[in-house]
Amino acid sequence: MTGGSQQLRTFRCLIREGFDLAKAARCAGISSGEAALILADDARDPPSAECFEPIASPTPKGHDMARGKKAADKPINGEVPKPDFALAVKFYKEDIHPAQAKVGEFAQEQSTAYKAIKKQAYVHPGAAKLAFKLNEMEDTKRDDFLRSLYGLMQELDIGLTRDLVDAMGDGEADEMPTKERKRPALATVPALN
Repeated sequence: MTGGSQQLRTFRCLIREGFDLAKAARCAGISSGEAALILADDARDPPSAECFEPIASPTPKGHDMARGKKAADKPINGEVPKPDFALAVKFYKEDIHPAQAKVGEFAQEQSTAYKAIKKQAYVHPGAAKLAFKLNEMEDTKRDDFLRSLYGLMQELDIGLTRDLVDAMGDGEADEMPTKERKRPALATVPALN
């Protein structure tokens, strides 16, 4: 390809149309420094007509995901483009709706498991979700979260009611669960001879 990249071709077209260097570079997605070098190079060795033609994009094979507009396709002078409702519906039907269906399938599996936690394990599903979330947290983040949660519970006067404490048995509801922090293991470095 002798005419250069799509960005370079876009930049050259914008300069030819009368844009200043900074605006043409920004619209083409290149730096001002690179744009100045291109202009200096083009002044020494003027580009051929091919260097101003857009590169034809290959025909997409199979299903292509939705993409945003490139800088060269966006309006430059502040005009508000007309909404393309047909294109929006196409993206919805081809990309968004199928993805939502897959998410729905996984959500159904999770829902079934949380119902089993409630009905067979007799554990509140919200508490289970929070415990599982805490289990997956990094230790320092979990400590910070639990410290904040416990402090807010105290400030809001939230705690187990007496009848629940009595139903739980001796020692089960006396304190929030705590654990000892693991001591960091020191790495040994072999002595240099």
